[in-house]
Amino acid sequence: MPPRYSKELKKLVVSGFQKRQSRTSPCEASCPAGNRIQAVETLLKAGKPTEAHAVLLTRNPFPGVTGRICTHPCEMHCNRRKYDEGVSIRALERFAADTPFVSRLTPRVDTKKKVAIIGSGPAGMTCAYFLRLMGHAVTVFEAGAVLGGVPRMSVPDFRLPKNIVERETGHILSLGVTAHTNVRVGQDVALSTIMESYDATVVAIGNQKERILDIPGHERLVPAVSFLSSSNLARRSLAGKNVVVLGGGGVAFDCAFTAKRLNAASVSLVFPEAQDAIKAPAEEVEQARMEGISLHASCLAIGVENGVVKAARLEKFTFSDTGELIAKFHEGKELTLTADTVICASGLLPDMDFLEGLSLERTARGHLIVDEFQQTSAHGLFAAGDIVTGPATVASAVGSGRKTAIGVHCWLEGLEQFPEVYFRENEDDTLELSLNSNTVQQEQHVVLFEEIENPSYHEHAPRQHSACARTHFLPFEEFDTGFTTEQAQAEASRCMHCGHCIDCGTCVERCPNYILDRDEDGPFVHYPEECWHCACCRIGCPTGAIAIEFPITMLV
Repeated sequence: MPPRYSKELKKLVVSGFQKRQSRTSPCEASCPAGNRIQAVETLLKAGKPTEAHAVLLTRNPFPGVTGRICTHPCEMHCNRRKYDEGVSIRALERFAADTPFVSRLTPRVDTKKKVAIIGSGPAGMTCAYFLRLMGHAVTVFEAGAVLGGVPRMSVPDFRLPKNIVERETGHILSLGVTAHTNVRVGQDVALSTIMESYDATVVAIGNQKERILDIPGHERLVPAVSFLSSSNLARRSLAGKNVVVLGGGGVAFDCAFTAKRLNAASVSLVFPEAQDAIKAPAEEVEQARMEGISLHASCLAIGVENGVVKAARLEKFTFSDTGELIAKFHEGKELTLTADTVICASGLLPDMDFLEGLSLERTARGHLIVDEFQQTSAHGLFAAGDIVTGPATVASAVGSGRKTAIGVHCWLEGLEQFPEVYFRENEDDTLELSLNSNTVQQEQHVVLFEEIENPSYHEHAPRQHSACARTHFLPFEEFDTGFTTEQAQAEASRCMHCGHCIDCGTCVERCPNYILDRDEDGPFVHYPEECWHCACCRIGCPTGAIAIEFPITMLV
């Protein structure tokens, strides 16, 4: 069979794959939010950040949020890491998301169906975003005073300014989503009342109940998320105080950075993970060291008494199916730290008291079990985000919210399988969702670096680094100042576009039998019956975008 090309999608596809793009890159395959990373990089390289912003919004209504606080697993899987340095994908997403734009998105014709969403975090609001674009009437119920969930209430300003969350939440509301704040389901309104009043209900409350370590002196521990939320509302000084944070995840590091900005005399992090297995991103670990925060790895707090935290040295640890920590300690080795304030960042638990009457199926850790359409064991009740997956990232919540929205739509419309969902352009220049239920879902082949036969086509170039302000006019001013336009274009140019044709023409030049040609859509097979199956095109391709299946006669 002659070579088959995998080319960038021309349509703004939300879900579902076409034969046109049968291959993809490890970065796109590992993005929990499902961002079309390569399309964004192509547009930024061409100096079109507004168009790149629009592409991001076809998958993710919170690119400004994820462009700042995502743990960027995409970068960890970037093939360019094996060539020189990985592409700074998160910084490019942020640059595109911060580019002003006029929304062209418009909801489909009203379906007369009503959906209630409980929770306004990234999962809930993403679900609301796509359900509204599909033409359904959407109402969000939020227990807090403002919309946005953890990104709005708990993430510190120096990592994520509040106006970014409000900007992107406001865009969702502008589509016609209704929201009620200060409404706690189960207290102000019964869940049964909501389910009777709406055609479908989505629970997206996340994990809200804070886990406190069961150690002597646990009553002195300050819950981490509560500390962050109160610090967002009132900057109470910690001047002269020694602060110890128990935990090594992103929330723990946020607490440590916040304590520093509240003028704590000293800040220490105590966590069970080894030094080389810290859960927080590497740049946050480096920032902690730069700011003078002490890191105590492989340690587990065993008590708090008289202003002192005692921690045992860990040899190893695991977690049981129910999430219980099973630890093995080094005998006789302890760590003691002076502490005026001890913050506990040991994780969150689902708070589902309002669901008790439904007897829903749950996992061993208490999270809801859902089917392929994200429906729980209760008819018409769906779930999205952390309440299904357990504690996860904002990007994961976005991906879960989008999948749930499509699942709810399928259930409301009686569809038996997920359709291909994409945006089409109307005559008035607006973008409207379109669904094709007849499309066969296809798995994309993920192209690894070893499959790229001609990587030297790409020039070696250093990774761009956004500036991090060393001094601030305000202590909670955003730490990372982002890319300049020149940096964004330079960094986007480093993308190798693994698995996608970049129309470089190398395959056409190297074909010994001249069976390949090029047109406005790039290279194509002009004379398929003349193909020698020599694979010169495949060997010369700098992106691994070409697949060749050899005839059985050649294999024999």
